[in-house]
Amino acid sequence: MRTSEERIEQLHRRADALQKQKARRQLYGLGSMSVFFAVLLTAIIVQSDKLSHSITEGQLTGSSLLGDGAGGYVLIAVIAFFVGVILTAILIKKKRT
Repeated sequence: MRTSEERIEQLHRRADALQKQKARRQLYGLGSMSVFFAVLLTAIIVQSDKLSHSITEGQLTGSSLLGDGAGGYVLIAVIAFFVGVILTAILIKKKRT
């Protein structure tokens, strides 16, 4: 039979494990959301690039960031930002544990 102290210690360990599991789920959710938005942005840039090729030279493409083939640079910058956010969240999480 266990003593009260052992039961309380086991209860605390279980509560800590549940909190870590919840934090891990949140981190994975944020990471997958970042990947989703990166893929969405990639699809938008690809579609707008196809659209800009079909427009005649004298017309505007609607965005100065996507004109003259700069869409790839914008995409890389946004992906780098998302990767930085994810790495920062992971490092903060690791430092707390």
